[in-house]
Amino acid sequence: MSPRVQLKTGIWVDALIRRAQVGGAFACVMTRGDRDAGSVMVVVSARDALHLYTPERDMEGDRVWRGQALDAVTLASTVAARLDFDPDLTVVEIEDRDGRHFIEEPVLKAPDLKVPDLSEPVSEHPKPSPAQADAVAAAEALFRDR
Repeated sequence: MSPRVQLKTGIWVDALIRRAQVGGAFACVMTRGDRDAGSVMVVVSARDALHLYTPERDMEGDRVWRGQALDAVTLASTVAARLDFDPDLTVVEIEDRDGRHFIEEPVLKAPDLKVPDLSEPVSEHPKPSPAQADAVAAAEALFRDR
């Protein structure tokens, strides 16, 4: 078995951000961990949902990504808990109305992950409810303190 070569985290993150920018999306680093060997989480903000992508290893030892759709509060608490456990974590946020993640490795989708149907016309977003606005404010407050 040949040794697996993996890019340094900083190079991989920079390439992901560049792919997103070339694709017309906005991408930035929310928290920066170790640029040499830190782990990465990717948050994708689509027009209808938030998606969290986390890496894992498949049966052959290759890196694959698992995606799941989460609400803002659950996403914020998941990322905050991981940051408390792993200070070397880098969190990348991609804002793309079509929900593209720009990850080149294989991505495994959770059953509840809604894949956007690009053939349907874009509809206007309804105004968020007061409960949704409170949840977003709570999530933003969690990241503001980091």
